[in-house]
Amino acid sequence: MKYNRIVIDAMGGDHAPQEIIKGAVMACKESKTIQCIFVGEENSIMDMLLQEKLSKDRWHVVPSTDVIGMEEDPKTAIEEKPNSSIVVAAKLIRDGKGDALVSAGSTGATVMACSREIPRMASIERGVIATVFPAMKQKREDPGISIILDIGATLHCTVPQLVSFAIMGIHYLQEVMAIPNPRVGLLNIGTEETKGHAVLKETNKTLREMPSINFIGNIEGKDIMRGVADVIVTEGYIGNIALKSIEGMAELSVQTGKRIWKKNLLSKAGLLMLSPVLKKLKRRLDYSEYGGAPILGFKKLIIKAHGRSKAKAIMNAILLAELSAQSDLVKSMEKSMKEFYMRMFDQ
Repeated sequence: MKYNRIVIDAMGGDHAPQEIIKGAVMACKESKTIQCIFVGEENSIMDMLLQEKLSKDRWHVVPSTDVIGMEEDPKTAIEEKPNSSIVVAAKLIRDGKGDALVSAGSTGATVMACSREIPRMASIERGVIATVFPAMKQKREDPGISIILDIGATLHCTVPQLVSFAIMGIHYLQEVMAIPNPRVGLLNIGTEETKGHAVLKETNKTLREMPSINFIGNIEGKDIMRGVADVIVTEGYIGNIALKSIEGMAELSVQTGKRIWKKNLLSKAGLLMLSPVLKKLKRRLDYSEYGGAPILGFKKLIIKAHGRSKAKAIMNAILLAELSAQSDLVKSMEKSMKEFYMRMFDQ
């Protein structure tokens, strides 16, 4: 059987390596075509895998001696720890020993390790971190999800970089999420074309002039989860703040519900009647349902799982990595980027 080889940073994340191993085993049970290549402390990983009784043809362990912590400076840590799990994992992908990479470790270290070791796609200036999150359905046929990019890899962007984010987001939704003609919105302080700084104004103009892009114009922060756009383009600085605001609001909703539950018998009775709806809502807002954030722009696929990820989130991240690896994503992105730069050159 031909396996899809997923390289896994077994030491990255708040609950590594136990939850990482559990999640990988769950993913292997869900998909018979996944082979996990774990990178990390060899003896502890093997002990856990043997306890899980996962068939030996479904996994392999590559030892590494160091771990980069969440609090460490990524650049310094990578230079001082060349045998850390994320660096070794990135090198395996670079050398063609895996089809995709999954890590729940430090975002900065993951992006930097990949930037150093994995070649970027042709015409791509910078890699981009994207994230998928729930969105309202304006129409029945709407997908109910949106993707926002960038969420932290490039704090301040040029016009070509923002346009490349739009192109990569479109191809990701088309080929991995099966959304045929994604709507693209540019996150700004107003919907008018004249809003925002010079880069945003020029990006708006450029996207409007590209007939291959279904550009709906500027959108505001309140539109992010309204489902008006499938691909939301923004600088990493703004995208990261927006994403964490959404996460905070979701946590606030859950905590408020718990407090109301404890308030009195009438509140408990009311919430009990609503429990099926509330469970569905909680599932929609749960980051673990969406696996992780794809890091796009490289020759190989990288999925960055949340640092707090437990087994379920890791399972979904690995399944997402396999789905991404099976697509023709890299080739189609490179083709569209080449066409964009040729158009700029002609102008």
